[in-house]
Amino acid sequence: ANANEFLNNYESILLEQEAVSQLILYNAYRNRDVEACEKCMFGAVIEDEPVLLFCNVAPYNLIVFVPQNINDKDTIDSAAKLLADYISNRNIPLSGINARQSVCQTFLDQYQSLVSCEVEEKIGMDIMEIREVNDIKPVEGVQRLARLDEVKFITEWMIEFQLEALASEMDYEAALKKAELYIRENKAYVYEDMDNNVVTMAVVARELVNGAAIAYVYTPQEYRGKGYAVANIYYLSKKLLEQGYKFCTLFVDKKNPISCRAYEKVGYTI
Repeated sequence: ANANEFLNNYESILLEQEAVSQLILYNAYRNRDVEACEKCMFGAVIEDEPVLLFCNVAPYNLIVFVPQNINDKDTIDSAAKLLADYISNRNIPLSGINARQSVCQTFLDQYQSLVSCEVEEKIGMDIMEIREVNDIKPVEGVQRLARLDEVKFITEWMIEFQLEALASEMDYEAALKKAELYIRENKAYVYEDMDNNVVTMAVVARELVNGAAIAYVYTPQEYRGKGYAVANIYYLSKKLLEQGYKFCTLFVDKKNPISCRAYEKVGYTI
């Protein structure tokens, strides 16, 4: 009936892999009492036990999660097809789907057999998690919170990140509003080099039940390859874990192994 009922039934399952299920959980917590409709729906595909958990909250993608105890491919494929049938039969509009790649493919094959549409992979990502920071020596510099008088370039960097990392555009006014909120809530962190130049940024974008999700990790071209992003992520992750979070998490582009290796130095694993 609503996200609250969904959480009552499945929150414990989602929390077992909180970094992986974070988007469903985040949407559920934000929409607890919204009555179920095609623009805000939460549910499960069940065969004796939950095989798939999902949410479709406009304007975001359909998000599908497979609990860690479900390993049988045929069972998962059957559930993905059933979900595709359910979505298509009710003419529920989709902007896209976020899920394990094999689940996406099975769902889309079934969905396209029922609905005429074009499909393309927008981006392939891995989810990384850290629970203990490695003992490394980051490049010299200073991490600090971003200031309100820096909102303009923080906004521009967020837009650049959106274009580069997520292959999508971001409205300037919306980005400005978001950047100002992050700064006011002390969630935007920058790193200064030894000449006091601000060289990279990162944002605590989502506070989860047990962890924190980092996003908008961006370094301008002229400062890349010097270890500044690694330093910023190192100090930010260390700070969050010391504050009591059990883990930090971030999304990385599968086509960018350099950033993945950089985060692995800090202690992140896929």
